[in-house]
Amino acid sequence: MGRRGRLSESGPRARLLTHPVPSLKGPVRTCVGCRGRDQRSALLRLVLGSSTDDDVAEPRRVVVDVRASLPGRGAWVHPEPRCLELAERRRAVPRALRVDGPLDLSEVRAHLGR
Repeated sequence: MGRRGRLSESGPRARLLTHPVPSLKGPVRTCVGCRGRDQRSALLRLVLGSSTDDDVAEPRRVVVDVRASLPGRGAWVHPEPRCLELAERRRAVPRALRVDGPLDLSEVRAHLGR
């Protein structure tokens, strides 16, 4: 076993994954909520919605990119309310999208049925 295998299984960077580790066939992404890795097809991509006005006081709208083809930076999250709550608590969505200020996640909550 090489050095890479040893470091990924133990040490300060080892994490308890809430989701099983996927086989590495196809694209793999990391959920911004639980930090678990999964297939791209098993995660939802969140992007900033297009805004017609530049009102800074209003929170920017985040939408679910169902086809994973909208332009711009994306944040990936498992389609579970628990992962979205973790991402909100950790303030991971604005960090992943590289934006400042509050974000409106109501459309994402509605998509998840919450």
